[in-house]
Amino acid sequence: MELRGMRYHPIDIETSVIRAHKSIMECAVFPWTNLLVVVVELEGSEQEALDLVPMVTKAVLEEHYLIVGVVVVTDIGVIPINSRGEKQRMHLRDGFLQDQLDPIYVAYNM
Repeated sequence: MELRGMRYHPIDIETSVIRAHKSIMECAVFPWTNLLVVVVELEGSEQEALDLVPMVTKAVLEEHYLIVGVVVVTDIGVIPINSRGEKQRMHLRDGFLQDQLDPIYVAYNM
């Protein structure tokens, strides 16, 4: 993944995000118009969704020096995974762009 002329490994960023809060079960990241989009699957109450945003943005900023453009909090099972267990980030990106993710909460930090 390339953002602002630098290359990043999505798995590294996703690992940092998952460690940010115990209610984050899965995470996927992808670029969108030079912004980093982070999709997190929440296991827990919907009230926790708003609390996740600063934790996610802080973890990515401190560990990777990247500013998160959008945080999407969803229910479990939204991130598509193929038969080999690999995240389908481009399918997720398409769903995000077509407004098909049915999120619990979306935060735009532009």
